Amino acid sequence: MLGNSPYYRSTIRNYVIAFGSIFDDITIDRRNANGDVLETIKVPLAYGPSQKYLARINQPAGNLGDSVAITLPRMSFEISGFTYAPERKFSKTQKMSRPNSADPNTKNYVYNPVPYDIGFTLTVMAKNADDATQIVEQILPYFTPTFNIPIKEANELSVIRDTGLTLNSVSYEDDYEGDFLSRRALLWTLEFTLNGFFYGVPRDQKIIRTSTATVGDLDSSEVTYAEATVTTNPSDALQTDNYEFLTTFNEDFGE
Repeated sequence: MLGNSPYYRSTIRNYVIAFGSIFDDITIDRRNANGDVLETIKVPLAYGPSQKYLARINQPAGNLGDSVAITLPRMSFEISGFTYAPERKFSKTQKMSRPNSADPNTKNYVYNPVPYDIGFTLTVMAKNADDATQIVEQILPYFTPTFNIPIKEANELSVIRDTGLTLNSVSYEDDYEGDFLSRRALLWTLEFTLNGFFYGVPRDQKIIRTSTATVGDLDSSEVTYAEATVTTNPSDALQTDNYEFLTTFNEDFGE
């Protein structure tokens, strides 16, 4: 595409996994009239539209595979859309780079990523109000309204960014239709926005190891200049190396 070699960083997949990992360990308690815990349930979480699970709830029992109704409570989530975010845009020409572990004479780099807001919809489905409110009350306190998630974005650069996940809205629906034999489903819908970034083509660039400079002795009566070439050795180069260029000049340049 666009004349570039194909590349794939699994960026969207990583965002989906990161979003789902926040809500995959929610549990609720079933209690009796005295407040004693009768049962503790881990709420299942799956990727997919809520309509898919509602259809499964309401479909009549058929063959053996359909004879067991889907259990509630459960949660589902899906991507609802992508929107370009110009307010988070960086300079197009600035690069992000790091040394290439396979070749010390080159470095990996990419240009600044492109910002996109990714919409996620989380749906909580339950057959009684207490189950649903237990789930929702375990989610809301963490979003004020933004919760930061560390996500690895560019594998070749090992870029890990604290990515903002914002809770935009919470809505409630009692999905009850039909006669008294129909199953009831209480739906809580939570809309989120994740501040994502997408990186362009990964590139390699050679590292400058040799520089040539013209140097002179200002202390002598006749200033002479000579050309000096310095080549660094990446295996033992240090930030404190001066390569014999550091000299204290006491020449008075005043009038």
